[in-house]
Amino acid sequence: NYRSSPEVLVVANRLAGSLGGFEKVLRATREPGPDPLIHSVADERGEIGFVLHAVRRLHASGTPLEEMAILVRINARTEPYEEAFAEAGIPYQVRDGAFLRRPGPRAAIARLRRGAGDVAPAVAAATEALGYDPDAEPDSAEEVTRQADLGRLRALAVEFAAANPGGDLEAFLVELRGRFSTETEGRGVQLLTYHRAKGLEFDAVFLPRLLDGEIPFRSGRSRAPVEEELRLLYVGVTRARTHLAMTWPLGTKAGRTPFLDGLVRESAVERTRAPRERVEPVPGAGGTFEALKRWRLERSKADGVPAYVVFHDATLATIAERRPGSHAELRSVPGIGPAKLERYGDEVLAVVAAGASPG
Repeated sequence: NYRSSPEVLVVANRLAGSLGGFEKVLRATREPGPDPLIHSVADERGEIGFVLHAVRRLHASGTPLEEMAILVRINARTEPYEEAFAEAGIPYQVRDGAFLRRPGPRAAIARLRRGAGDVAPAVAAATEALGYDPDAEPDSAEEVTRQADLGRLRALAVEFAAANPGGDLEAFLVELRGRFSTETEGRGVQLLTYHRAKGLEFDAVFLPRLLDGEIPFRSGRSRAPVEEELRLLYVGVTRARTHLAMTWPLGTKAGRTPFLDGLVRESAVERTRAPRERVEPVPGAGGTFEALKRWRLERSKADGVPAYVVFHDATLATIAERRPGSHAELRSVPGIGPAKLERYGDEVLAVVAAGASPG
């Protein structure tokens, strides 16, 4: 094998033993590299945070963003990463179609452009007209993705309405475009399905959501052949040249995929919570950083949304470091788009000004 490090091939060879057919053992021609990471994460949000932290760390050490890939079983699973990367100002590309270009959101947005009224009810009506059913048990991956996308669009509408009383549909559509605006053609971290990854290779590969029912995939009466699903996981592992991370979130109804049973048992992998992103403000900015975090907590409670929806720690740390004094300076901070500038700009500038004042 000319692609992967010896450490990655240890994982591949353990999976290969269950693939059937003739016995084969891959031998590496590359130099040794880091051990793959195989562990659980506290929850789904923590898993996304772990990937963001690792992407930043690898990029800082010289790995191009284009040489990192996040592989998912179905298209619906790219949306949380699209949103998180856009919020963090990290460029990304979606090979299977980004969230706003997929059938469900695209059809709903077309209806909303012709509609009027309050945002949440209008989005609820549009998605209902398109057949959204939270209790549905679709029999195909495509319909699972469409239903999940319509559900996510409704959640985004509720979140927008809570944070923007009186906001209209046009403002909501502008917010959506800004929220997913970092997707660029041919540049940034690659988000794609296992099927689309065949024949490709990357310096770093992340395989999140390794859950039973996700891979092997099951939905409604649809059951993907276990042997074929195991081959997909094998494809995912062998896309990695050097860095490989395999994770699954705790706190879900589904447990870890049985495909990992042999790997975890044989390699005695430590299963622990993934590290949260550590953000260290520059010297002298600590007081402002803490003040911004206190403001964010109060604002998120008032809006009824999680704190990360307001701003991530990395964004607050950059604000504390730069100490912007105007909307134009604040707009230059990564992670702050027009919608957030309008919503939070005056309050953030007031916190920064208070932190910069003597005493």
